[in-house]
Amino acid sequence: MCSINPVCRPFSSWKTEEIEKHAYDAASDGDLESLSYCLAELSPKHRNIDLTAWLNITDFAQKLGLEPIDWLEKAAEITGRFIPKTTGKHNLYIILLFELRGKIPGYGIYVGETSKSPDVRFKEHAQRKRNRKGPLFSRVVYKHHKCLLPTLYSHLNPLSREEAKDLEGKIAEALRLGGIPVYGGH
Repeated sequence: MCSINPVCRPFSSWKTEEIEKHAYDAASDGDLESLSYCLAELSPKHRNIDLTAWLNITDFAQKLGLEPIDWLEKAAEITGRFIPKTTGKHNLYIILLFELRGKIPGYGIYVGETSKSPDVRFKEHAQRKRNRKGPLFSRVVYKHHKCLLPTLYSHLNPLSREEAKDLEGKIAEALRLGGIPVYGGH
């Protein structure tokens, strides 16, 4: 369950003041993932506190052009249910997409698997890489990539090729069923 899972709630053991400071630092650094987890932890769902800090941090982030990912904690809960059975040389990765039509605030995710590191694969998508066989990127990722979301996949890597391909589809479908806009996950 997410209420005790450190992947879903990485700041659950922190004092409220520590979370507030970290949220401001994350917003200043443009770290959307940490900012979103901090705001989720400061919400009435998890803490019985005055909402002034939550509102002030949200306002500060929005002035910097950052809109927190309201479904990130839910996505972490969903991906945290998957337990790898193998180990190998393949990796899953999840990319945050933004400015998607019809989505408010326009976020979605792309789920993929690769024999490369998630960082290398992200750069291939972002830089529109090609090889002699053709494109190594997804158009939707190239146009809308924001950042990797390692808290959603790092607990699963590395995997065997077969399990990586299998989990890519299963995780994408589970996230879709959870109401999160998903691309990829072939």
